[in-house]
Amino acid sequence: MVNRLLTEKKAPKGKTRVIVIDTFEQLDYLVGDYDSPEEAFSAVDESKNARPGFINDLYCVYDDQGRLIRDDSAVGQGPSS
Repeated sequence: MVNRLLTEKKAPKGKTRVIVIDTFEQLDYLVGDYDSPEEAFSAVDESKNARPGFINDLYCVYDDQGRLIRDDSAVGQGPSS
């Protein structure tokens, strides 16, 4: 299987990046870059509440060093860590 996850995980300096991974299609896409982690977390929570049936979507939040700082396990969905 070819890995088609291409979105850069490292956010611009001082920003927090949200990426969605479609685990069924094995694709990812950029949701946006936010000024703070709290703003990014809020955007993820709002998106998940607006689209509750999209169980194949895994939301991941990264800092400006490319480190994962939150995924769906933090909001009770997705794989547990």
